[in-house]
Amino acid sequence: MAMFEEAVSILKDNLGNDVLECKTPKPRRAYILVKLGCHRDAISLLLKQYEQTGISTITGTDLGSEIELNYHMRCGGAVTIKNRVPKEKPRIKTITDLLPGAAFYEREVFDLLGVMFEGHPNLKRLLLPDNWPKGAYPLRKDWKPQDVKSGVSDSEKNSETNGGELKEATSIVNVVVGPQHPALHEPERFSFKVDGEVVVDVEPRLGYVHRGIEKAAEHLMFFQDVHLVERVCGICNAAHTTCFSQAVEDIGGIDVPPRALYLRTIVHELNRIHSHLLLLGVAGLLLGYEALFQHVWRDREPIMDLIEMITGNRLMTAFNTIGGVRRDLDPNAAGKIKKTLEEVKKRANFYKVVFKEDPTLRLRTEGVGVLSKSDALKLCVAGPVARGSGIDMDVRKDDAYAAYEEIPFNVISYKECDSWARLMVRAEEVLESIDIVIYALEHLPSGRFRVRVPRRQPEGEAVGRVEAPRGELIHYVKSDGTAYPYRVKIRSPTLANIISFPTMIRGGYVADIPAVLGSLDPCFSCTDRMVFLDTQNDRRWYWSLEEIKPKKAK
Repeated sequence: MAMFEEAVSILKDNLGNDVLECKTPKPRRAYILVKLGCHRDAISLLLKQYEQTGISTITGTDLGSEIELNYHMRCGGAVTIKNRVPKEKPRIKTITDLLPGAAFYEREVFDLLGVMFEGHPNLKRLLLPDNWPKGAYPLRKDWKPQDVKSGVSDSEKNSETNGGELKEATSIVNVVVGPQHPALHEPERFSFKVDGEVVVDVEPRLGYVHRGIEKAAEHLMFFQDVHLVERVCGICNAAHTTCFSQAVEDIGGIDVPPRALYLRTIVHELNRIHSHLLLLGVAGLLLGYEALFQHVWRDREPIMDLIEMITGNRLMTAFNTIGGVRRDLDPNAAGKIKKTLEEVKKRANFYKVVFKEDPTLRLRTEGVGVLSKSDALKLCVAGPVARGSGIDMDVRKDDAYAAYEEIPFNVISYKECDSWARLMVRAEEVLESIDIVIYALEHLPSGRFRVRVPRRQPEGEAVGRVEAPRGELIHYVKSDGTAYPYRVKIRSPTLANIISFPTMIRGGYVADIPAVLGSLDPCFSCTDRMVFLDTQNDRRWYWSLEEIKPKKAK
């Protein structure tokens, strides 16, 4: 808390008249509007003062005649630096020279809102297809599918090839993996440049499962959006609903009952346990250790049974809602939950030893996919990826939410900075999460588990932050005083972490690609967020690019 307050004071004192507006509506949340172009000065001040300061994401919002850019910085809380650019020709200087980890966030805003980031090293499409027409920016308020005009895309005009030297070297071969590939569980594309068995470089290409959830959220009421954001990711569904609900509760000044906060924590941690066990099993499969995969997934099943017992659903829990949770815990369930968790804990301890001592696993992961602490800080990675590089960072501790301020637990980190360290972080976090759930059950407060909330929320904005299984998850929600959000922005942890993949694999072997990529635990459904909805006629459908082009007159 002291770090957050100090950071806000530093910005106000050093920027002076360049600060146009400063709001701190609740502890560890600040929204600071600065003059156009002063965003770099503000971010530089924070970076000089605090080593672990990084950028969580950039939210672009269409305000009519202007586009507002929100740079969400993590600094003892969420410090949002705001800048506004004209909508007619939106241009602003890049911050990638200050924080390379902002590269994907700037490309996303360029892609969806048309903001040009001057000085960006590789400003081109990130999510939309490369042949998406020029001037069609789907997150602008005036965008309509039928208004799309065909033409040369902005990325085709503005992107530059950075691999000129590589093209001249005849030993360099370009190997494209995806978007459909047996090694990928979800459709994404990776373009590897290899020299024999050595990876020279790689460029990730996202957007193959983009579903337009942020755009759809603007056309649904707040309470309906809880169901929508839950479908961002099946594995992290509880994290998404917790994060979104918290943001709306901050806007509306809604006090959630203590019992609901504990129940959210329990389901949130069960979500983390089954996610980590899923990844540890998949890691065994990627390394050729199929027996490990089968055993870990067998022991993940009791966790799924507990989730079903508590929420009524095995995967999509539909548990959280604005104002609390939808179901109370059966008084007779606590004993069964604790007994099941103690059994799972024995197996989880065994798997920790396997990952720690098995010579084959160590050989395939130790010293492989190294991401140094300094690189991790520059690239602003999150979650187990950051903690595997020696960064002691966890939203549950740094910006406590739900019941985490009252529950003792350890933040697990390793200094080895390799694939092995990232897997070990998850193996140990399973044990910590089990202890958190047991503590929460033993100290579960009595009372209500939900409060009634109005459909219409007051005008305002809020940043929701939670520690999802893969790391810091951000939901930015802006309200214009109606029952519908004006803007919903979602940044999943994978988008924060995938930018580090080229740094990890560069100079490694082709055979190391599965281990390194698996150690990131990527979730591309979370990352890509196009389905169109007609809420008045209760109809949904998909458009291809050819279908939304205007028909030529005969």
